[in-house]
Amino acid sequence: MSLKSIAPGQRITTRGEDFLITNIVTNKDGSQLLDSEGISELVKGKRFCFDTSIDTDIKAVDPINTKFIADTDNGYRKSKLYIETHIRNSTIYSDKITIATKAAFNTSEFQLTPTLKALQLPRPRLLIADGVGLGKTIEAGIFLAEMIKRGKGKRIMVLALKSILGQFQQELWNRFAIPLVRLDSEGIARIKTQLPANKNPFDYYDKTIVSIDTLKNNAKFRHYIEKSNWDIIVIDECHTVANAQSQRGDLAQFLAKKCESLILTSATPHNGRKESFANLINMIEPTAIPKSGDYTKEDVEPYYVRRFKNDIEDATVRENFQDREIVRLQTELSPEEVDFLSFQQELKIQALSALKRGKSKDDVLFSIMIFKAFMSSPMAALSSIENRLEKVKGLSSNSNKYEDSLDILKEHQSLLKNILDKKADSKYKKFKTTLMELGWSGKKKDERFVVFSERIATLKYLEENLIKDFGLSPESIKSFSGSDSDVEQQAIIEDFGKADSNVRILLCSDAGSQGVNLHFYCNRMINYDIPWSLITLEQRNGRIDRYGQKKTPYIYYLIAHTNQEAIKTDLHIINKLTIKEEEVYKTLGDAGSVMHLHDSYEEEKKTINALENSDEDFLEKIEEFDYLAALNTAAVITNSPFEEQTTIYNNDFEYYKQLLSQLESANLLKNSDYEINEVDTYLELANTKELNNILYDMPPEAKPKVNELFKLTMDKDLVQEAIENARKKKGDWAEFQILYDLHPAIKYYMTKLEASVPKEQALAVKLTTKLPKNTAWYVLHGQVSNNLGQPVISDFFVVGYNGSEIIESLPIANFIEKFELNKQLFNENMSPEELEALHEDLPNIISYATNTHMSKRQKVLSAKMFDKAVEYEEKLQKWEAASIKQVELNFKEMEETAAVKRRRENQTAEIESIVSESSQYFKNLLVLNNEAYIKVMAVFFNN
Repeated sequence: MSLKSIAPGQRITTRGEDFLITNIVTNKDGSQLLDSEGISELVKGKRFCFDTSIDTDIKAVDPINTKFIADTDNGYRKSKLYIETHIRNSTIYSDKITIATKAAFNTSEFQLTPTLKALQLPRPRLLIADGVGLGKTIEAGIFLAEMIKRGKGKRIMVLALKSILGQFQQELWNRFAIPLVRLDSEGIARIKTQLPANKNPFDYYDKTIVSIDTLKNNAKFRHYIEKSNWDIIVIDECHTVANAQSQRGDLAQFLAKKCESLILTSATPHNGRKESFANLINMIEPTAIPKSGDYTKEDVEPYYVRRFKNDIEDATVRENFQDREIVRLQTELSPEEVDFLSFQQELKIQALSALKRGKSKDDVLFSIMIFKAFMSSPMAALSSIENRLEKVKGLSSNSNKYEDSLDILKEHQSLLKNILDKKADSKYKKFKTTLMELGWSGKKKDERFVVFSERIATLKYLEENLIKDFGLSPESIKSFSGSDSDVEQQAIIEDFGKADSNVRILLCSDAGSQGVNLHFYCNRMINYDIPWSLITLEQRNGRIDRYGQKKTPYIYYLIAHTNQEAIKTDLHIINKLTIKEEEVYKTLGDAGSVMHLHDSYEEEKKTINALENSDEDFLEKIEEFDYLAALNTAAVITNSPFEEQTTIYNNDFEYYKQLLSQLESANLLKNSDYEINEVDTYLELANTKELNNILYDMPPEAKPKVNELFKLTMDKDLVQEAIENARKKKGDWAEFQILYDLHPAIKYYMTKLEASVPKEQALAVKLTTKLPKNTAWYVLHGQVSNNLGQPVISDFFVVGYNGSEIIESLPIANFIEKFELNKQLFNENMSPEELEALHEDLPNIISYATNTHMSKRQKVLSAKMFDKAVEYEEKLQKWEAASIKQVELNFKEMEETAAVKRRRENQTAEIESIVSESSQYFKNLLVLNNEAYIKVMAVFFNN
């Protein structure tokens, strides 16, 4: 047998040992890299990669050489398990959901939609742009589970904000049993002690989670990723990489070329500029967007999903959201605060008047920025003024600008100190009074609060005053900001999400407004200051108002108020942001669609402009068409989104029970290494030394110590309850893990069962009461891979033979049903002569399986693939022609200098490179010229 027909799941022999192929990568020169797991004694359980251009002694097991051995296990248990395990361990080629719904989450159609949509694409790559709090991590987990089942998720890298690395890692492990090695600063320090200095951690660990800033800022890591490739890369909060010119954006563009599948997630996937959204889509599919930059919904619609809470009609899903309550705490400004704001407003008026006379806008912006700082707290404003004073004192010469005037700065300083000295901070007084009215004193029994402020000085000010006024212990109040290290950020967030946490108030900068879950034991959030961006406000509120919140979320706003005409307009403008956010929450669901800017910084500029013009209606006058709001997508309605599982067993638990019992009877597992509770579908597995070594890349917090127990269950509710219980105590991970085929421990024992049948052997089962007389039924697995080495056809079928001709060929599911193999079977004696006769007929069976059955399957699928290839090639040619034409237009009016010529040639070369790579990829993806790999698993006969 030629090596071209080697496929995942096949056995090979090389270097005197036996291996099971788990993945294949075809090199440009036609040679192959074979990822394998050792199955013979010296290499058992270890992973290897063989290069067929170097390891020239690799031999594939030829199915014609298969010898049949009698299955002597009671009820032919071994044969049933061997067939079942092969079916479960095989890759699947399907555009439906095959396994993810067995994971520990409450299945809902809207969460399946991203994966179903991605599976329609040649390369499953998608932007998940669902609104705040809808569970994008779960949606990413569903996709990963499905790709792992398809053999396309062995190597995974997740990029996430440094604050949520642990949160994301736990979610994927607890719910999907997908292990990610966390490469935060502690994780990096740990692997430095475990790996040689020159060892690439991305080669050693197949599945990792890391901050994009770690990759961006660490030259050594950049070197590592340049030498690595992944099956899947997930980039969470991908709006942070939308700017292709930034370091983050450049890195993301690079990584998009280093993986087969790409998942981008963000509730704010664009900044209102078509080119920024195009950058994200181009990472997913380089030929989706015309080079002109003018694209339509039809161009990009296949590559993203975007839904909001109001789009979800599933009542069971909506039950996991609570209707929030808005509490507006009106705060009457003190006379001292009015004095400060009157001075600030007078400066603004003077600056605006000077602006009309042609002066710089700097003074207007200075007065507004001081107003913004003051709206956070008098202490934040004082901090800004005193920092500026220090700088001005060091200047050799002063300008006429407000920010350089010592007199103006000192007047600000004096007025602000007056407020603080007289304890005339009305907002803090209202905040303190509100806490007291709610019966809050910072004790362990009291409710928890999240308090957001954009200014670090305000957070420090609040911390000092709350400790003093309420007699708080340092453990009961914590502060979270972007200046904290990744480990500190994760520790704070994890602690606040635990029932045993001492933290009663978490003070957060807007670094905590994205991605982090703060809703587990907290349903009260205070916007101590109001961000001048609806997007930021929506993100803040979404920390506690999100999927899975069990109590009514209370959102508090501290609203400054005065009747002073010169001041109240600006206060009204800021308050309008909170009113509009609430309107959007109840209707559109997307705060970014209000200003049509889709960028928090641009929205702040819009608010500043409203303050300059005293425009209280600035949120009502926007009439431009929002091209991206028109791109919102509803859920994909699919009549049959699930792939039906072929199985010999009544249920999964019965299979796992029989699997372990069989391994025990074969002396491959000790009786003391596992315990089964059939009533509760619960399984305990000892983490033996052997298993512990195999699972070296599991999260250490989730892995039991050697000889301690994995607790696995099929009861989703029990796992989800365990996840809830783990939130009660700091450092705990879920006690129970989901029991299904993707759990690494189960996967290991399934592979061990496969390896228990020696190479070039298959099991024989004699059934005189169920099968027609003088017939033999050969159970085969046929697999065909494309030129990328990806299995495209994976067919389990049975060929019936009567000694002289083929009777019929039928799917294994039909064979199981027809001859009732899922019921009890009774062992019968088999003679060596009978087994030899079965072997002698094998050439006819293999010839039929290869040249008739699989050939027919290949021809049917190849015709479909050919049509797709023609469609993709036509689309590619249109994109190329339009792109070349656009380049010509771009340079038409330019003088033909050497620099211009180089730029034009570079752009043309880039287009040709994209077309060449895409064309070759589609050919490799859709061509099925490889010889079918046939594996003989068993034979059922009656002579």
